[in-house]
Amino acid sequence: MRDSVAAREEPPQAATHRYGTSPGRYQYLMRQNSPEAFCAEGVRLSRKKRHEESVYWFGLALQQDPSCRPALLGLGFALGKLGRYDEEIQCCDRVLALDPRSADALLMKGFALGKQGDFHGKLACCGQALAINPDSATAWNMKGQAHGMLEDYEEELACCEQAALLRPRYIGAWVNMGYALVQLGRYREAVRACNRAIRIYPHFMAAWVTKGIALCGLMEYHAALDCFEYAGEEASGSTRALYWRGLALSRTGQFREAIDCLTRVVDRDARYADAWVILSNCHFMLGNLDESGRCFMTAYGIDKQDIRELVRKSITNWRQGNSREALQHMSGVFGILLR
Repeated sequence: MRDSVAAREEPPQAATHRYGTSPGRYQYLMRQNSPEAFCAEGVRLSRKKRHEESVYWFGLALQQDPSCRPALLGLGFALGKLGRYDEEIQCCDRVLALDPRSADALLMKGFALGKQGDFHGKLACCGQALAINPDSATAWNMKGQAHGMLEDYEEELACCEQAALLRPRYIGAWVNMGYALVQLGRYREAVRACNRAIRIYPHFMAAWVTKGIALCGLMEYHAALDCFEYAGEEASGSTRALYWRGLALSRTGQFREAIDCLTRVVDRDARYADAWVILSNCHFMLGNLDESGRCFMTAYGIDKQDIRELVRKSITNWRQGNSREALQHMSGVFGILLR
Protein backbone atom coordinates (compact mmCIF):
# COMPACT_ATOMS: atom_id res chain seq x y z
CA MET A 1 0.00 0.00 0.00
CA ARG A 2 2.88 2.29 0.81
CA ASP A 3 4.22 1.87 -2.72
CA SER A 4 0.82 1.85 -4.45
CA VAL A 5 -0.65 4.98 -2.86
CA ALA A 6 1.40 7.05 -0.51
CA ALA A 7 4.82 6.95 -2.12
CA ARG A 8 3.43 7.96 -5.50
CA GLU A 9 2.28 11.31 -4.16
CA GLU A 10 4.80 13.92 -5.36
CA PRO A 11 6.40 16.23 -2.78
CA PRO A 12 5.67 19.92 -3.08
CA GLN A 13 7.91 21.59 -5.64
CA ALA A 14 7.02 25.27 -5.66
CA ALA A 15 7.40 27.51 -2.65
CA THR A 16 3.67 28.30 -2.76
CA HIS A 17 2.59 24.63 -2.95
CA ARG A 18 2.59 23.23 0.57
CA TYR A 19 -0.18 20.60 0.40
CA GLY A 20 -2.66 22.52 2.49
CA THR A 21 -0.20 24.20 4.82
CA SER A 22 1.32 27.66 5.01
CA PRO A 23 5.05 27.87 4.20
CA GLY A 24 5.84 28.38 7.87
CA ARG A 25 3.75 25.41 8.99
CA TYR A 26 5.26 23.25 6.28
CA GLN A 27 8.78 24.06 7.50
CA TYR A 28 7.71 23.36 11.09
CA LEU A 29 6.33 19.93 10.12
CA MET A 30 9.48 19.11 8.19
CA ARG A 31 11.55 19.96 11.26
CA GLN A 32 9.32 17.74 13.39
CA ASN A 33 9.83 14.95 10.84
CA SER A 34 7.68 12.46 12.75
CA PRO A 35 4.82 10.18 11.66
CA GLU A 36 2.69 11.59 14.50
CA ALA A 37 3.09 15.17 13.22
CA PHE A 38 2.42 14.19 9.60
CA CYS A 39 -0.62 12.12 10.60
CA ALA A 40 -2.02 14.98 12.69
CA GLU A 41 -1.72 17.29 9.68
CA GLY A 42 -3.57 14.76 7.53
CA VAL A 43 -6.36 14.58 10.10
CA ARG A 44 -6.56 18.39 10.24
CA LEU A 45 -6.94 18.63 6.47
CA SER A 46 -9.47 15.76 6.32
CA ARG A 47 -11.66 17.57 8.84
CA LYS A 48 -11.64 20.52 6.44
CA LYS A 49 -12.64 18.13 3.61
CA ARG A 50 -9.31 18.72 1.88
CA HIS A 51 -8.84 15.03 1.22
CA GLU A 52 -6.45 15.17 -1.72
CA GLU A 53 -4.01 17.18 0.37
CA SER A 54 -4.45 14.95 3.41
CA VAL A 55 -3.41 11.90 1.34
CA TYR A 56 0.07 13.42 0.98
CA TRP A 57 0.55 13.86 4.73
CA PHE A 58 -0.75 10.40 5.62
CA GLY A 59 1.62 9.07 2.97
CA LEU A 60 4.58 10.82 4.60
CA ALA A 61 3.60 9.32 7.96
CA LEU A 62 3.47 5.83 6.44
CA GLN A 63 6.81 6.24 4.73
CA GLN A 64 8.34 6.68 8.18
CA ASP A 65 6.15 4.10 9.96
CA PRO A 66 4.30 1.63 7.68
CA SER A 67 2.47 0.20 10.71
CA CYS A 68 1.01 3.53 11.91
CA ARG A 69 -2.65 2.56 12.28
CA PRO A 70 -4.04 6.10 12.66
CA ALA A 71 -2.31 7.07 9.40
CA LEU A 72 -3.63 3.97 7.62
CA LEU A 73 -7.17 4.67 8.81
CA GLY A 74 -6.85 8.35 7.92
CA LEU A 75 -5.51 7.51 4.48
CA GLY A 76 -8.31 5.00 3.91
CA PHE A 77 -10.92 7.57 4.94
CA ALA A 78 -9.47 10.21 2.59
CA LEU A 79 -9.25 7.76 -0.31
CA GLY A 80 -12.86 6.75 0.24
CA LYS A 81 -13.96 10.38 0.13
CA LEU A 82 -12.11 10.65 -3.19
CA GLY A 83 -13.97 7.62 -4.57
CA ARG A 84 -10.86 5.41 -4.52
CA TYR A 85 -12.60 2.50 -2.81
CA ASP A 86 -10.23 -0.29 -3.83
CA GLU A 87 -7.36 1.59 -2.22
CA GLU A 88 -9.49 2.35 0.83
CA ILE A 89 -10.10 -1.39 1.23
CA GLN A 90 -6.35 -2.04 0.93
CA CYS A 91 -5.75 0.38 3.80
CA CYS A 92 -8.37 -1.36 5.93
CA ASP A 93 -6.88 -4.77 5.20
CA ARG A 94 -3.46 -3.51 6.31
CA VAL A 95 -4.95 -2.28 9.59
CA LEU A 96 -6.75 -5.60 10.11
CA ALA A 97 -3.52 -7.48 9.48
CA LEU A 98 -2.03 -5.48 12.36
CA ASP A 99 -5.15 -5.60 14.55
CA PRO A 100 -7.90 -8.08 13.57
CA ARG A 101 -10.21 -6.52 16.19
CA SER A 102 -10.16 -3.01 14.73
CA ALA A 103 -13.87 -2.22 14.50
CA ASP A 104 -13.05 1.10 12.80
CA ALA A 105 -11.23 -0.70 9.97
CA LEU A 106 -14.07 -3.20 9.58
CA LEU A 107 -16.69 -0.46 9.34
CA MET A 108 -14.59 1.57 6.92
CA LYS A 109 -14.11 -1.51 4.75
CA GLY A 110 -17.84 -2.21 4.92
CA PHE A 111 -18.55 1.35 3.78
CA ALA A 112 -16.21 0.95 0.79
CA LEU A 113 -17.71 -2.42 -0.16
CA GLY A 114 -21.18 -0.88 -0.04
CA LYS A 115 -20.05 1.90 -2.37
CA GLN A 116 -18.92 -0.82 -4.78
CA GLY A 117 -22.31 -2.54 -4.58
CA ASP A 118 -21.09 -5.48 -2.50
CA PHE A 119 -23.79 -5.37 0.16
CA HIS A 120 -23.23 -8.95 1.33
CA GLY A 121 -19.60 -8.00 1.97
CA LYS A 122 -20.77 -4.91 3.85
CA LEU A 123 -23.05 -7.07 6.00
CA ALA A 124 -20.15 -9.38 6.83
CA CYS A 125 -17.97 -6.46 7.92
CA CYS A 126 -20.74 -5.01 10.09
CA GLY A 127 -21.34 -8.42 11.66
CA GLN A 128 -17.66 -8.72 12.57
CA ALA A 129 -17.64 -5.19 13.99
CA LEU A 130 -20.70 -5.98 16.12
CA ALA A 131 -19.06 -9.16 17.41
CA ILE A 132 -16.28 -6.88 18.71
CA ASN A 133 -18.60 -4.12 19.96
CA PRO A 134 -22.31 -5.02 20.15
CA ASP A 135 -23.13 -1.47 21.28
CA SER A 136 -21.85 0.24 18.12
CA ALA A 137 -24.77 2.31 16.84
CA THR A 138 -22.83 3.04 13.64
CA ALA A 139 -22.40 -0.67 12.93
CA TRP A 140 -26.11 -1.37 13.50
CA ASN A 141 -27.10 1.49 11.21
CA MET A 142 -24.68 0.42 8.45
CA LYS A 143 -25.93 -3.16 8.74
CA GLY A 144 -29.47 -1.88 8.37
CA GLN A 145 -28.52 0.09 5.25
CA ALA A 146 -27.00 -3.03 3.70
CA HIS A 147 -30.16 -5.03 4.42
CA GLY A 148 -32.19 -2.25 2.81
CA MET A 149 -30.10 -2.34 -0.36
CA LEU A 150 -30.74 -6.10 -0.46
CA GLU A 151 -34.49 -5.33 -0.12
CA ASP A 152 -34.73 -6.99 3.29
CA TYR A 153 -36.64 -4.15 4.90
CA GLU A 154 -37.75 -5.95 8.07
CA GLU A 155 -34.09 -6.55 8.93
CA GLU A 156 -33.20 -2.98 7.99
CA LEU A 157 -35.88 -1.71 10.35
CA ALA A 158 -34.75 -3.95 13.21
CA CYS A 159 -31.10 -2.88 12.83
CA CYS A 160 -31.89 0.83 12.63
CA GLU A 161 -34.22 0.59 15.63
CA GLN A 162 -31.31 -0.89 17.59
CA ALA A 163 -29.03 1.94 16.39
CA ALA A 164 -31.56 4.56 17.53
CA LEU A 165 -32.00 2.76 20.86
CA LEU A 166 -28.25 2.95 21.46
CA ARG A 167 -28.00 6.54 20.24
CA PRO A 168 -31.41 8.27 20.44
CA ARG A 169 -30.23 11.36 18.53
CA TYR A 170 -28.81 9.36 15.62
CA ILE A 171 -30.43 11.22 12.71
CA GLY A 172 -29.34 8.77 10.03
CA ALA A 173 -30.84 5.83 11.90
CA TRP A 174 -34.23 7.57 12.19
CA VAL A 175 -34.25 8.41 8.47
CA ASN A 176 -33.27 4.87 7.54
CA MET A 177 -36.08 3.60 9.76
CA GLY A 178 -38.42 5.91 7.86
CA TYR A 179 -37.19 4.54 4.54
CA ALA A 180 -37.69 0.92 5.66
CA LEU A 181 -41.17 1.70 6.99
CA VAL A 182 -42.09 3.30 3.65
CA GLN A 183 -40.96 0.16 1.83
CA LEU A 184 -43.07 -1.92 4.21
CA GLY A 185 -46.14 0.28 3.59
CA ARG A 186 -46.21 1.53 7.19
CA TYR A 187 -46.48 5.15 6.15
CA ARG A 188 -47.78 6.73 9.36
CA GLU A 189 -44.92 5.20 11.34
CA ALA A 190 -42.50 6.39 8.65
CA VAL A 191 -43.74 9.96 9.10
CA ARG A 192 -43.18 9.69 12.85
CA ALA A 193 -39.63 8.40 12.34
CA CYS A 194 -38.83 11.27 9.97
CA ASN A 195 -40.34 13.77 12.41
CA ARG A 196 -37.96 12.47 15.07
CA ALA A 197 -35.02 13.16 12.74
CA ILE A 198 -36.36 16.61 11.86
CA ARG A 199 -36.77 17.55 15.53
CA ILE A 200 -33.12 16.67 16.09
CA TYR A 201 -31.93 18.64 13.06
CA PRO A 202 -34.56 20.51 11.01
CA HIS A 203 -32.24 21.01 8.02
CA PHE A 204 -31.54 17.32 7.36
CA MET A 205 -33.09 17.30 3.90
CA ALA A 206 -33.14 13.52 3.42
CA ALA A 207 -35.63 13.37 6.31
CA TRP A 208 -37.95 15.81 4.50
CA VAL A 209 -37.73 13.80 1.27
CA THR A 210 -38.52 10.51 3.02
CA LYS A 211 -41.37 12.16 4.92
CA GLY A 212 -42.74 13.49 1.62
CA ILE A 213 -42.70 10.00 0.12
CA ALA A 214 -44.47 8.60 3.19
CA LEU A 215 -47.14 11.31 2.92
CA CYS A 216 -47.68 10.31 -0.72
CA GLY A 217 -48.33 6.79 0.56
CA LEU A 218 -50.97 8.29 2.86
CA MET A 219 -52.40 10.23 -0.12
CA GLU A 220 -51.67 13.52 1.68
CA TYR A 221 -50.27 15.05 -1.48
CA HIS A 222 -50.35 18.75 -0.59
CA ALA A 223 -48.41 18.06 2.61
CA ALA A 224 -45.98 15.91 0.61
CA LEU A 225 -45.35 18.77 -1.83
CA ASP A 226 -44.57 21.06 1.10
CA CYS A 227 -41.89 18.57 2.21
CA PHE A 228 -40.37 18.33 -1.27
CA GLU A 229 -40.41 22.12 -1.56
CA TYR A 230 -38.58 22.46 1.75
CA ALA A 231 -36.01 19.84 0.71
CA GLY A 232 -35.15 21.90 -2.37
CA GLU A 233 -32.05 20.62 -4.15
CA GLU A 234 -32.12 17.33 -2.22
CA ALA A 235 -35.51 16.55 -3.78
CA SER A 236 -34.38 17.65 -7.23
CA GLY A 237 -31.12 15.71 -7.10
CA SER A 238 -32.70 12.35 -6.36
CA THR A 239 -34.48 10.55 -9.20
CA ARG A 240 -36.66 8.69 -6.69
CA ALA A 241 -37.65 11.92 -4.93
CA LEU A 242 -38.39 13.59 -8.27
CA TYR A 243 -40.73 10.74 -9.17
CA TRP A 244 -42.71 11.09 -5.96
CA ARG A 245 -42.86 14.85 -6.37
CA GLY A 246 -44.20 14.32 -9.89
CA LEU A 247 -46.77 11.88 -8.57
CA ALA A 248 -47.91 14.36 -5.90
CA LEU A 249 -48.20 17.12 -8.52
CA SER A 250 -50.33 14.89 -10.74
CA ARG A 251 -52.60 13.92 -7.84
CA THR A 252 -53.20 17.59 -7.05
CA GLY A 253 -54.17 18.38 -10.64
CA GLN A 254 -50.91 20.15 -11.55
CA PHE A 255 -50.44 18.10 -14.70
CA ARG A 256 -48.06 20.39 -16.60
CA GLU A 257 -45.77 20.72 -13.60
CA ALA A 258 -45.95 16.95 -13.11
CA ILE A 259 -44.95 16.39 -16.74
CA ASP A 260 -41.94 18.68 -16.34
CA CYS A 261 -40.89 16.82 -13.21
CA LEU A 262 -41.43 13.30 -14.55
CA THR A 263 -39.74 14.09 -17.85
CA ARG A 264 -36.60 14.79 -15.84
CA VAL A 265 -37.04 11.39 -14.19
CA VAL A 266 -37.20 9.44 -17.47
CA ASP A 267 -34.38 11.53 -18.92
CA ARG A 268 -32.21 10.21 -16.08
CA ASP A 269 -33.63 6.69 -16.08
CA ALA A 270 -35.43 5.69 -19.26
CA ARG A 271 -36.54 2.39 -17.66
CA TYR A 272 -38.48 4.02 -14.81
CA ALA A 273 -41.80 2.38 -15.75
CA ASP A 274 -43.85 3.97 -12.94
CA ALA A 275 -42.83 7.43 -14.15
CA TRP A 276 -43.92 6.58 -17.71
CA VAL A 277 -47.33 5.46 -16.38
CA ILE A 278 -47.92 8.74 -14.51
CA LEU A 279 -46.67 10.71 -17.53
CA SER A 280 -49.21 8.87 -19.67
CA ASN A 281 -52.01 9.80 -17.25
CA CYS A 282 -50.94 13.47 -17.16
CA HIS A 283 -50.83 13.77 -20.94
CA PHE A 284 -54.24 12.08 -21.15
CA MET A 285 -55.73 14.59 -18.71
CA LEU A 286 -54.38 17.45 -20.85
CA GLY A 287 -55.77 15.91 -24.04
CA ASN A 288 -52.36 14.94 -25.46
CA LEU A 289 -53.61 11.53 -26.55
CA ASP A 290 -50.75 10.60 -28.90
CA GLU A 291 -48.14 11.40 -26.26
CA SER A 292 -50.20 9.60 -23.63
CA GLY A 293 -50.27 6.48 -25.79
CA ARG A 294 -46.53 6.66 -26.46
CA CYS A 295 -45.76 6.89 -22.72
CA PHE A 296 -48.10 4.00 -21.94
CA MET A 297 -46.54 1.74 -24.57
CA THR A 298 -43.06 2.61 -23.28
CA ALA A 299 -44.11 1.54 -19.77
CA TYR A 300 -45.71 -1.63 -21.17
CA GLY A 301 -42.51 -2.56 -22.99
CA ILE A 302 -40.43 -2.06 -19.84
CA ASP A 303 -42.88 -4.09 -17.76
CA LYS A 304 -42.68 -7.06 -20.15
CA GLN A 305 -38.89 -7.11 -19.90
CA ASP A 306 -38.95 -6.67 -16.12
CA ILE A 307 -41.49 -9.48 -15.62
CA ARG A 308 -39.42 -11.84 -17.75
CA GLU A 309 -36.24 -11.01 -15.80
CA LEU A 310 -37.93 -11.30 -12.38
CA VAL A 311 -39.46 -14.69 -13.26
CA ARG A 312 -36.04 -15.90 -14.46
CA LYS A 313 -34.40 -14.78 -11.20
CA SER A 314 -37.18 -16.36 -9.13
CA ILE A 315 -36.81 -19.75 -10.85
CA THR A 316 -33.02 -19.63 -10.48
CA ASN A 317 -33.29 -18.89 -6.77
CA TRP A 318 -35.83 -21.68 -6.22
CA ARG A 319 -33.47 -24.15 -7.90
CA GLN A 320 -30.62 -22.95 -5.68
CA GLY A 321 -32.76 -23.30 -2.56
CA ASN A 322 -32.98 -19.55 -1.93
CA SER A 323 -36.72 -19.50 -1.25
CA ARG A 324 -36.74 -16.06 0.39
CA GLU A 325 -35.10 -14.36 -2.61
CA ALA A 326 -37.35 -16.30 -4.99
CA LEU A 327 -40.47 -15.03 -3.20
CA GLN A 328 -39.16 -11.46 -3.30
CA HIS A 329 -38.73 -11.65 -7.08
CA MET A 330 -42.23 -13.11 -7.54
CA SER A 331 -43.65 -10.34 -5.35
CA GLY A 332 -42.06 -7.91 -7.79
CA VAL A 333 -43.88 -9.64 -10.65
CA PHE A 334 -47.25 -9.36 -8.89
CA GLY A 335 -46.53 -5.71 -8.07
CA ILE A 336 -46.03 -4.93 -11.75
CA LEU A 337 -49.17 -6.84 -12.78
CA LEU A 338 -51.27 -5.06 -10.14
CA ARG A 339 -50.10 -1.64 -11.33
